[in-house]
Amino acid sequence: MKKLLTILSIAAIVCGAAAQKSAPMPKFVDAVSFYISFDDETADADITEGRHKPMVVRGKKVFAEGIRGKAALCGQNGAQFRYYRKDNLNFDQAGTIVFFYKGAFKSLKSGPRTFFWGIESNSGYIGQHLANDPKTLCPCKRELHTMYLFGKRIKNRTFFTKLSGGEAGCEKWHMLAFSWAPGQISIKFDNEPSKNYPTTFEMTEADFPANNFSVGSCSHWEYYIDEFTIYSRRLSDVELSEIYEYYFKK
Repeated sequence: MKKLLTILSIAAIVCGAAAQKSAPMPKFVDAVSFYISFDDETADADITEGRHKPMVVRGKKVFAEGIRGKAALCGQNGAQFRYYRKDNLNFDQAGTIVFFYKGAFKSLKSGPRTFFWGIESNSGYIGQHLANDPKTLCPCKRELHTMYLFGKRIKNRTFFTKLSGGEAGCEKWHMLAFSWAPGQISIKFDNEPSKNYPTTFEMTEADFPANNFSVGSCSHWEYYIDEFTIYSRRLSDVELSEIYEYYFKK
């Protein structure tokens, strides 16, 4: 059962644990299985199907103005947040992960990858990051890598996505969305059409036995992450564009 750990603006109904936050709801909230806004400057999720408190927070919790409300700083002076997967992130069904990020890349002159999210396990890894190399190139000019590693059934595979922001979009807010369904994954950057990649496999829970997933990083390039949302269905390109316009128009 979904736990809304916010005060609903319309009916002021509190569900699950005692109200800890007061924040606007994300779009298509009925399909949300996990959502964290960081607006109350904690690592507790606003909406969950599972546990809302993180297993562990690595690094230092720092918050600043986000795409809406507050955002969390990640990278060498920020934090990584690790949450329980059960009921929050389920690969036995189609789904979508949406989040917003803004680089603070001038904090370094060089460094490896910029890790956004993933299931970090040597028994089945999936994750997204801006490319590891070349280390002297600003992350805003690097490709997005969606990686599968160490799986018993899914072979090691990296999907490469060129992002169009480049230097003109450096240290500005961007939206990234990752969707999956049988035979295909999709990646949407900002309000551009989604890029679809055929797959020869269908992801299942058995492919990722680890009980947790990570959001953000506590090392290397600094950036902000905000409005991290997991949906229990695959959102259409039109719906993802609605999310983009919803945040950027505000």
